[in-house]
Amino acid sequence: MRVFFFFLIFYMPYCLNAQDNLFSLLSKDNSPFYVSYLFKGTKIVNGQSVELQAKDILQFNIQHRFGPLNSGAYNLYGLDFSQVRLSLEYGLNDWLSVGVGRSSSTKVIDANSKFRLKRQIVNGFPVTIVINSVICLKQIPSSNLLNSNSDGVYDNLSYTHQILFARKITRNLSLQFTPTFIHYNFVEIKNNDRFSLGFGGRQKLTRRISLNTEFFYQLNEIINKNVLSIGFDIETGGHVFQLHLSNSPHMIDTDFITNTTGNFLKGDIFFGFNISRVFTLK
Repeated sequence: MRVFFFFLIFYMPYCLNAQDNLFSLLSKDNSPFYVSYLFKGTKIVNGQSVELQAKDILQFNIQHRFGPLNSGAYNLYGLDFSQVRLSLEYGLNDWLSVGVGRSSSTKVIDANSKFRLKRQIVNGFPVTIVINSVICLKQIPSSNLLNSNSDGVYDNLSYTHQILFARKITRNLSLQFTPTFIHYNFVEIKNNDRFSLGFGGRQKLTRRISLNTEFFYQLNEIINKNVLSIGFDIETGGHVFQLHLSNSPHMIDTDFITNTTGNFLKGDIFFGFNISRVFTLK
């Protein structure tokens, strides 16, 4: 017994010292704690959010837009008119995703890439920064091309480049600022280049429901209306269901930012919804 107590007293300081070293290592863990889920989906309403698909995740999107609410009861307040955009988004890795889509009414094929430069860090870097680039091709019947002065595919291309800055202010509130540049290869008016500023936000209402708002203000060559949109995100397991009200029926940046003619205050409000489903490929 005396031998046991002798060894206990002899090794006790070393055990305590080892424990202190372990706590010291834990306290010196300097790995950053990133802020996640600034927005529930990859889109706030019409415009892109800073969220990307994770690596090896494929998302299938179905976007519907209907006619204006002020079209009257005969057209069921716009529900008789419908257009759809189908798209796929895939995460190549955790900081780069690509997507492709096609809109039924405007006959536009679009492809985009999103590249995350920085992420918001708790008690560190204040915002998440993402670059979004889109190229769009408007399809035109071959008979129309033969009877026009259009230079084929080249004249029907347009491009959108955006820098997305977003910050999660509180656990329930996120805000985003989106400087936007759009270039059209062919336009009937003077300027091929358009600039705009986008503002968006998400306020979480419950665990699975959030209120989203979005506004794009045109800075030059303003011939149409600015876009105001309001929506709700509803998370249902593997799906995200989004309900929208907007003065634009379009779903692609080159269309809804500069080619919106509806006046929100006069009832030119278009109802729409998005459904997305994710698949893990690996």
